[in-house]
Amino acid sequence: MEIHQLRHMLAAAEHTSYAQAAKSCFTSRQNIAHSIKALESELGIVLFERRGNEMLLTPAGRQLASEAGEIVARVDGLHVAFANSGVSDAVLNLAVSTNLFAGIPPSTDEFIAQHADRLRIAEASCADCYRFVCSGKADVAVIMCMERKFSECDVLEIGESVSFALMSSSSPLACKEGLAAVDLKDHKLLLMSEPAFQYEPLFAQLDALGFDRANVSVIPSTSSMIHVVKRRGGTGIVSDKFSVAPPEGFCAIPLSDSRLNWRFYILFKKSAPGFPAVAKFAQGVRGTF
Repeated sequence: MEIHQLRHMLAAAEHTSYAQAAKSCFTSRQNIAHSIKALESELGIVLFERRGNEMLLTPAGRQLASEAGEIVARVDGLHVAFANSGVSDAVLNLAVSTNLFAGIPPSTDEFIAQHADRLRIAEASCADCYRFVCSGKADVAVIMCMERKFSECDVLEIGESVSFALMSSSSPLACKEGLAAVDLKDHKLLLMSEPAFQYEPLFAQLDALGFDRANVSVIPSTSSMIHVVKRRGGTGIVSDKFSVAPPEGFCAIPLSDSRLNWRFYILFKKSAPGFPAVAKFAQGVRGTF
């Protein structure tokens, strides 16, 4: 069993197509099929079954995908952890997602501040951070979003925290100890960016409940979000920092479904010429979580 075979299987599972998996892995469809056949032969199981035009995981395939995802993540972590420690401290173009600094630990904030002289920092939406890394406009990105895949670049997940709903203390939701998507479906939601990318798991659930996306407003500033909630009502989706000391007249209620937790990701490309410097930076950031 080879690590590239597991990567090929995970790509096929994500794209439900060998051809699309091949594009995301920069290889041929035949190589994807060969990797999957080799895994099936070695393990004595069937990983995929065809339904229409899609290749879908079997129950055994889903089990292996879960295990393989963890294995690949650990291997990627080793690449970062043992990157050339003697690499020069090159200046890096760093993209950070909107309001990342409101969600990361103080130690991570301090680490980035200490290395500010070697960073060109640009704040953008999660989707733009991803595009910047894929296009080479950014060497590395640190983003906060709900769980999702990044098929066109390398990724290291470095942390996780509970997401919260910020609302007026007079809101009918304020008396609840925890919230699910169904509790939010009839409320106006205030988000830091467009829902399709940063909030994919939440809106998969809301859309299934018939949520009207006209009830979404994008407000990238937390201070502006607080102002809007105070003046017009609504519910903001925020980080756990608001649970410690919510503004006066507000409360922060946790989203109880762990699938809606915030995830912190470092995005990069191992094939980029400056990867050793990126790996050194990523190792430092990871160590602060």
